[in-house]
Amino acid sequence: MESVRYVLRPKSRHLRVGPDRLVGFDLTAERRGEGLGGNNIQAVAGCPSEERHGLSQDVALWLSSGWWVSLRNQFAAAPDIASAILDSIAGELGAITARADGARGAEAEAVTDELFGTSFTATGPDYWR
Repeated sequence: MESVRYVLRPKSRHLRVGPDRLVGFDLTAERRGEGLGGNNIQAVAGCPSEERHGLSQDVALWLSSGWWVSLRNQFAAAPDIASAILDSIAGELGAITARADGARGAEAEAVTDELFGTSFTATGPDYWR
């Protein structure tokens, strides 16, 4: 199967108040300039202390930071394909989530702003036509 470029973007911050900190976020995916499943959330990332409510109980990817990633929508329907795509950006996701995990207050806000200003360029099989 041919490999193509995907762009994953953070969406929908999950914050914990007192002390303010990022505890999770959603990811959307684009392929060939179009949203995979429209604006559907394709993956949910959370810090180690966060439980997964209403999502697949299976973690598709554990990042080096200890954060987890669960699959939704089109990604959940093709977990092997989604895992290949996510594996291609695991290092980048692991690095920024490690920084987010220890950040509080103003530092957490800065890391969160950086994360939400980032687009992750991934590669994976051209599964969806």
